[in-house]
Amino acid sequence: MAPHFTSTDHHRPNVLIIDDEPKICQLIKLFLDQTQLFKNVVVAESVSVALMKIRNDYFDLVIVDYSLPDKNGTSFIDIISKSIKYRKVKFLLISGYLDHQAMMDVLNVGVKNVLVKPFSKTKLIHKTCEILQIES
Repeated sequence: MAPHFTSTDHHRPNVLIIDDEPKICQLIKLFLDQTQLFKNVVVAESVSVALMKIRNDYFDLVIVDYSLPDKNGTSFIDIISKSIKYRKVKFLLISGYLDHQAMMDVLNVGVKNVLVKPFSKTKLIHKTCEILQIES
């Protein structure tokens, strides 16, 4: 089935995936690439690498793991959200487990979209399309 874009979509979206587990990055990238809905799907295994990538390219959506070695995902979202340059970037936080404090961190940075690992390909695609307001 060919991808369908609404009239508000002028281009296929770019996605940045940030997770310190290379297999998770590659699996999410594979799932998204298979849909042919996205222009570029880029991976980063740390916040520092992700910050370099986001400075060099524009991403419509950032899928970020909560637990990362150099900073947690909410720290990355907080840094990016404060910049006018990135005000239109949307976020999907993924995590294997979120305790009460982690959920408070997530809510405090304004994250509304969370997927708990393990999640299915269908759930990932549905959530991604919902956030970006595109039809799968």
